Amino acid sequence: MNQKNFEFLRDQIKFTGFGAGLENALQQKIKEGTPTFQLEHSGKFNTDQVSASLQFKKSEQTDMYFFNSYKVDLKKEAGGTALSQNFYINKENNITLKEAYNLMDGRAVNKDLKNAEGQVYNAWLKMDFKESDASGNFKMQQYHQNYGYDLEATLSK
Repeated sequence: MNQKNFEFLRDQIKFTGFGAGLENALQQKIKEGTPTFQLEHSGKFNTDQVSASLQFKKSEQTDMYFFNSYKVDLKKEAGGTALSQNFYINKENNITLKEAYNLMDGRAVNKDLKNAEGQVYNAWLKMDFKESDASGNFKMQQYHQNYGYDLEATLSK
């Protein structure tokens, strides 16, 4: 088992909001050496039930594993509605589990993101429940400084 890869994945899982509870299962799956695997996580935010399936894949060239995405299923206590959404893992700017819950619950999330040139910018992300992509995921809307809304000017009125 590649210890540095395990430690990196362990920390990546932790900082994506899944805590340390999946550490033993992660270590066991890496030791087994299967090409792909998933880890399951469940919890509650307020009275809403959230379950997540974390997707991992082994490199075809090395013994390294990669945390590629996680699928969140949200079951609302009030009304019993259920939603599913995939969130993809990148080097930076990942959506945490708490942020995923907030987005799926209809709230916006403020994030510092990087553009293609590597410049950091701040934006509000909001899920568009009226439009989905080819794989059934809701599209994400971004509202940043160039969007044309000036919060300070509005508040000073």
